[in-house]
Order: sequence, then structure tokens, then C-alpha cells
Amino acid sequence: MRPPGFGGIGGGFGIGALAAGLMVFTGVGFIAVIVASVVATIAGSFGFGMLNSDGLKETIKGKVIEIGFQKFNESMDKNKLPAKLDEIIGSVFENRVESASRVIAQAIALYENLLEQQEKAHNETLEQREAEKMWIYQKRQELEQVQNELEVILSKCTYDSKN
Repeated sequence: MRPPGFGGIGGGFGIGALAAGLMVFTGVGFIAVIVASVVATIAGSFGFGMLNSDGLKETIKGKVIEIGFQKFNESMDKNKLPAKLDEIIGSVFENRVESASRVIAQAIALYENLLEQQEKAHNETLEQREAEKMWIYQKRQELEQVQNELEVILSKCTYDSKN
């Protein structure tokens, strides 16, 4: 009894899709992948009922996967991989640093603007306090003058009343 699953022609198409994927990602030759896809499809169709041999089907699947990974490993240049990874990591890191720098520059500009506004408000407050001090000083002088004039008037009145 076979376990439920996606077998037969569908399984063959799955292996064919795997082979096509390997071709796209690894650059394995087009003819080799087509041959592997056809073999996988035929192997899948055997499982559909023409040949009910699960061992043969599994052997073919294993061989196709093995060859695919072998081609993948052959196509990858092991000397260039670290350099490529360094390049990708460097690029990502550089982009992050640039983004962070922009955000920091914007924050600095915002804080400088706030500091300027606070300094302006502080200076306006100081100017206002100085103006108030001057007004109070003027009023004090006016009151002292009025007080002096009252003293003069009172002293005249007192002098006149004695005489």
C-alpha cells in the first residue's frame, strides 16, 4: 500500500520543477536539465501505474537531486563567495549607516532650531524684564520728584503759617 501524497506524474513534474529551479539558480546546462526533467517525468509516470516500483522511483529521484546539487557545487566559485558576501554585507552596512546619518542630521537640525527658538524667547524675556525695570525706575523717579515737590509745598505752607 502506498502512502498518500503527490506521486505519479505529479511527482515527476515536481522533480522536473526542481531541476528547472536548479537550472535557473545554478546555470546548469539547459540540455542536462531537460534530460533530467524528462527522466523525472518518466519515472513519475512509472509510479502512476505503468511500473509500480517505488525503489526505482526513489533511486531516480535521489540521482536527480544528487546531480543537481553536484552541478550547483561545481558552478559556485568558492573563492568569489566570501568576496561577494563581503560586498553584500558592506553595501547593506553602508546603506544603514547613510540612513542613520540622515536621521541624525535631521535630529540635529531640529534640536538646533529648538535651541534657537528658546534662545530667542529667553532674550525677548530678558529685554522685556529690562524694559519693565526701566519703567519701574522711571516711575520711582517721578514719585520721588512728586514727593520732593510735596515736601517743598508742605515746607512753604508751614513757613507761611508760622509767619
